Amino acid sequence: MSTIEEIVKAVRDLPPKEQDEVKRRLDALVSPPEADQSRGGASTDANHVHQDAVDLDQRIQQALHSAGLVTEIKPPVKRPRERRPPINIKGKPLSETIIEDRR
Repeated sequence: MSTIEEIVKAVRDLPPKEQDEVKRRLDALVSPPEADQSRGGASTDANHVHQDAVDLDQRIQQALHSAGLVTEIKPPVKRPRERRPPINIKGKPLSETIIEDRR
């Protein structure tokens, strides 16, 4: 695993308050304090959380690029992947039915 992936994973595993502290410190390294005031508008909580994660990831990549630890900054993911809830079925588990049909 690369150093960047390790850093991002470590930050994602932190509690929200510590993630905010990491974000604040990276903001101070990457951009002047006035630059973060342009945020606004109405958005859902999920989109806001996703955008914060994308912003944090991009800032981390920018800081690592500036330090010469990475050669490129990857574009952010367009939308978060959502896991659909499982569908309840009656009878035997679907996996057993599939195995029986293959025999």
